[in-house]
Amino acid sequence: MFFKSNKKYSLNDIQKLFSQIPVFFIMLLALVLLVISFFILESKENREIDLLKQKALLNYEFNKKEELQRFKNQVKENLKNAFLEEEILLKKITYKVIGYFQANNLNKIDELKNYIKQIEKNNNTKVVMFTKNELNILYGKKSINYLQKLVFNTKIIPKNKDIILQYIYSQGKDNLQYWKDDLQKTVRLSFFDKIVIDKQEYYVGSFSTISSIKEITKKSIIDTINTNTYNIWFYDIISQSTYNFNNNKIFKNSNELLLEKKENMSFEILEHYFIDYEYKEKFKNLTYIYEKYNFLISSFFDKSIIDNQIKDLVFNIKREYRNFLFQIFIYILVITAVLILFTYIFSNFIKSIFNEYDNELQTKTVSLEHWKKRFELAIIASNDGLWDIDFKTEKIYFSDKWLDMFGYKKEEVKTFSDWFELIHNEDKAKVKNLFDKIFAKNDDTFICEYRLKTKNEGFKWVLARGKSFVNDKNELDRMLMMSMDIDKNKRMKKELLDVELLVEDGKIVIFKLVNNKNLSIQYISKSIKTFGYTKQEFESNQMSLMNLIYKDDINKVQVAINAALKNDLPNFTIVCRVINAANEIRWISSRVILIKNHSGDVSHFYGYINDITKIKVSQEELKLKVEEEVKKNRDKDRILIQQSKLASMGEMLGNIAHQWRQPLNNVSLILQFLRDNYKNEAVSSEKLDKFMNRANTHIEYMSETIDDFKNFYKPSKTPNEFCLKECISTLLNMVKNQYESENIKIEFISNDVVITNYENELKQAILNILNNAKDALLSKKSILTKDENSNFNACINISLIQENKKVRIEILNNGGNIKNDIMDRIFEPYFTTKFEHQGTGIGLYMTKSIIETNMKGKIEVENIKDGVKFIITLNI
Repeated sequence: MFFKSNKKYSLNDIQKLFSQIPVFFIMLLALVLLVISFFILESKENREIDLLKQKALLNYEFNKKEELQRFKNQVKENLKNAFLEEEILLKKITYKVIGYFQANNLNKIDELKNYIKQIEKNNNTKVVMFTKNELNILYGKKSINYLQKLVFNTKIIPKNKDIILQYIYSQGKDNLQYWKDDLQKTVRLSFFDKIVIDKQEYYVGSFSTISSIKEITKKSIIDTINTNTYNIWFYDIISQSTYNFNNNKIFKNSNELLLEKKENMSFEILEHYFIDYEYKEKFKNLTYIYEKYNFLISSFFDKSIIDNQIKDLVFNIKREYRNFLFQIFIYILVITAVLILFTYIFSNFIKSIFNEYDNELQTKTVSLEHWKKRFELAIIASNDGLWDIDFKTEKIYFSDKWLDMFGYKKEEVKTFSDWFELIHNEDKAKVKNLFDKIFAKNDDTFICEYRLKTKNEGFKWVLARGKSFVNDKNELDRMLMMSMDIDKNKRMKKELLDVELLVEDGKIVIFKLVNNKNLSIQYISKSIKTFGYTKQEFESNQMSLMNLIYKDDINKVQVAINAALKNDLPNFTIVCRVINAANEIRWISSRVILIKNHSGDVSHFYGYINDITKIKVSQEELKLKVEEEVKKNRDKDRILIQQSKLASMGEMLGNIAHQWRQPLNNVSLILQFLRDNYKNEAVSSEKLDKFMNRANTHIEYMSETIDDFKNFYKPSKTPNEFCLKECISTLLNMVKNQYESENIKIEFISNDVVITNYENELKQAILNILNNAKDALLSKKSILTKDENSNFNACINISLIQENKKVRIEILNNGGNIKNDIMDRIFEPYFTTKFEHQGTGIGLYMTKSIIETNMKGKIEVENIKDGVKFIITLNI
């Protein structure tokens, strides 16, 4: 599948393609030919090398086969020689016995037997003598019995013995026999000759020992390998032993060799016959099996020898093909250069032709682009939706703009009938009448305003304009239509009519002024009669709007208009006074919109006038009442704040009482002591001075307490720099006795943080929070004390946390949570959850006012586990 691109190609692009693509394809073809040539030559090279290797392998295998054949012949020859030596020995022994027998005759038979025994012992052979006529065995019955068992495989019986002897003398003189036992794989040689003494025929013979043919053959193979003229190794399949496997002339077990397995033919042969005795055709040229004895002989097969033999030939073949490939590369390169040259000449010729056409097309394209842009601008400016009717198929095609205008998707309105059904029922007759004229060819244009159903089940006003076209046969062919969205204009006109009807009898006057020196009225609603004037007076230019404005406010109105024009404001609002026909002053509120023409200049002022005289009068009355109520509330706040301060002072007096109780008691005791002991001579003056100093110390402490409480209620007129830790510590020292008496523990954790603010106001705010916390803790404690098992530890924790350039004071207590429905109201004035005699609800309100208004900080409250946390945030 071809790749599709959205790119539009010019003639210049096509000319470049014509000049570049042939070069690309020529180079690609050259590359392909070079690659094909490379693979063809490489294939021929590999095939020729493989053929050479196969020939070398076949030749090597043939040589190995020849070597194996020579080895077999040599083994066979060695076997013959071994048996020949045995024959010679038997003949020698036989003729010795015959000679001795002829010399001594049968008269000395005992001496003959002794002689034979001596010969058998020295030569490891057996001698047999028997007569032909009587078939009487003179010596060597055991050997004849062996032959009888070998031949007949039965027990020894005289008949079988005679047959054996008859067989021997039937072979005549110089009789050499091989007696083989196929079951035992053994052989025994015998040599017999005839001697006649006193007309009596005697047969004398000698037997070799019973020898294993397998062992003789194995020995012959081993001896032949040891001659060092053959690269042969031997394998006994039954005993699974090898000889000369690694060309080291030693026996080795096959299991051990296979553990050292290497990738060569000898291991493959050994592994096969180690597992399976079956003959394998693959090894026919490298192995030979003595099936009777299960012996295997095999040639050493080393492929590296073949590689070395053909190394030079392979190198010559590769060099020949590389040279051939280089020649082909040169040919392809030359042909490619020639083709590229011709392509360049041809591309220049094509380029000149394309340039002529391109210049011509460029001229036409510029003209078409110009008209296209004008058409597109016309379409955009008209904001119209295009659609096309095919009268033959009744199919309709709508542009995306038309579909967006009414919310439809493609294929939802397919035919002329589908479109006609969307027209509002009240407009169908009008549209049908116009199309009937077109179908009757009485008219070829269509202009109509109608309502069309949208996708969201509503209707929209459109202005449709179209023209019909006929074909060559003067038949109605198609119609091109354009639809303009006039729904807003239609609705606006209707709304304007509705507004005019609405304000006709009301107090709102709508106007439209021309932006000229006199602000001429182009339109004014009939509701102007509420001011005693008529519509005609203004529209006939008998009066202008400026004639209505009160003389003291004319300049104000003029300034507002000039400011709107100078600052290019879209609209402005003004409140001023006017004079009605009865010469009464009325207050009006006017909202004016500035309308610009196509040049961007303000051409008209469009707005309304609303009579707000009653509202103005009401506002003045309301202003007086508000000021009066505010004054009353301020007086009330002062009373409540004073009450709060008096209550705080009462609490402070209680704190002073707690602070003074212990020192006063101590001073009283000191005075009693002095009264009782001032005349006592046992009491020294030093001791009296000591008690006097103690009394003075208590009195100074009480004086400092008075100063602390006096400074506490002194307002801070200006901010001062102070240490928060010392400030809060001083406050806690003032009230600690009162809290300790109520078993309320106060913990304060702080670093040295210095801020600049109102110190005494901060103490007052914190004291208000502590007092609220104390009340909550005492209330919770009174409830929990009813439960005998409860163990409530009232606690207030105060901590300072510094973050960047702010410090946060956190005051926590475990007196229970604040209900969510009143959490947002606790800082309101006069809001309290206590009984009337317990609080005024002004404490936390004062605290919030101090922190946020005076100290420019922030106070927050939130519920925590079993309690409440107040957070005061101040700037450092």
